Amino acid sequence: MADTDVDVVVLGAGLSGLETALTLEDNGLKVRVLEGRQRVGGRLYTLTQVPGRPEVGGNTVSAAYGRVIAAGKRYGVELVDVAPRYAAFPDRQALFVGGEHIPLEKWPTHPRNPFEGEFRALPPAAWGRSVLRARREFSDLAGWHDTANARYDRSVHDFLRAQGASDRAIALGYETNMPYGTESAHDVSVLQLAFVDHWQSINRRGASAGERFVGVFRGGNQNLPIAMSQRLRGDLLMGRRAAAVEQDADGVTVRCSDGSRHRARAVVCSIPFPVLRDVALDPLPPAAQWSAIQTLGAKPITQFHLVPKRPFWESDGLSPAFWTDGIAGSVLANRDGPDLKQVTSLTVWCSARNARHLDRFPRADAARMVVTEIERLRPAARGALEVAAVHSWEQDPFAGGTWAIFRPGQVAAFAAVMAQPHGRMFFCGEHTAIAARGMEAALESAERVSLEVLQRLA
Repeated sequence: MADTDVDVVVLGAGLSGLETALTLEDNGLKVRVLEGRQRVGGRLYTLTQVPGRPEVGGNTVSAAYGRVIAAGKRYGVELVDVAPRYAAFPDRQALFVGGEHIPLEKWPTHPRNPFEGEFRALPPAAWGRSVLRARREFSDLAGWHDTANARYDRSVHDFLRAQGASDRAIALGYETNMPYGTESAHDVSVLQLAFVDHWQSINRRGASAGERFVGVFRGGNQNLPIAMSQRLRGDLLMGRRAAAVEQDADGVTVRCSDGSRHRARAVVCSIPFPVLRDVALDPLPPAAQWSAIQTLGAKPITQFHLVPKRPFWESDGLSPAFWTDGIAGSVLANRDGPDLKQVTSLTVWCSARNARHLDRFPRADAARMVVTEIERLRPAARGALEVAAVHSWEQDPFAGGTWAIFRPGQVAAFAAVMAQPHGRMFFCGEHTAIAARGMEAALESAERVSLEVLQRLA
């Protein structure tokens, strides 16, 4: 039945949606939050069933995450600095290329190394961003979305080729375990990548002076949105997936797939654009904003969380973490227990085309393929790995991928307008932020959208 006694309906109970709802409540509005999942947190997701409680999304907080740090204090969730753990056990990744283990000291002169000049000594995982940092074409990184920088809104591939990189170098050094992009270096704007590197440089400040901060919330980062949800005074309804948003002169009606209807003076949409595409909007947004909703990408990531039955890396003498150009992707070691010497789990990060390839198979088959590949590369691991969890962000019906990806031309086309209010409909979420990334971006967007709603409903 339609409900007409709330001021605002918020779609999505991730960080941005919850923070928006709490801010609006603090300013006297009656708010209802609708969440399609049966959990809060959105892309903040802690695997409580896996030893060490590893994160599937939203791994760490750095010193530049001022809003996130403040939120932890405000909602009573303790933030723990785990930088000493990383310093004591850096677990530098071993390198496997073409099925061959290549010691890092031999990589600069190895025949499989496609890089040239000053960049030849870099491992593949560091090559792409190092070239960007050294050969960057513009300096206004904080204004990456500004139309004045539109001439730089071209593909990462074209940028790297202009620096003299070969297609073979781009394939290994950027498109393998790709940090930003959906399929290849052709489908991400160098403007976005330059800003991401700028944001990460802000987060690295102080590390060289021994002041590095790596924060995690005690018991798992999902405890932050859980604590936020417990502060809500209005309804938090789970299992309510929005199917339609209909505006009229007096308000907004949200229709959900369970048949429920929710009426309010305004609606705040925090759900990612790949998910919003399946929601019927009436009336449609302006052309540029509608184009953003229909076409903005999100990075595919599929994770496999493995629990080692024995420390097989002690047998082959390599780091438990490793990087490969095969389907095993990038493997990171987690030391999340009281004994920092113990690896509690391994996280296999499969990205872009690699993730999409594995997503074609049933999860059990995909996990078997990954474990088999690890055992082929590292025979000492045979029989030593137990699959504890698998999660595909692109196949997640409430995410459609991880962080937003701007294709070449999209920054200039709609970065400045995609989050503008559309009548009584307002937008927030990581994809709408312009000054931060990750968890901090989610809270940045909540600040903006809360002001927009309050100004409209005042």
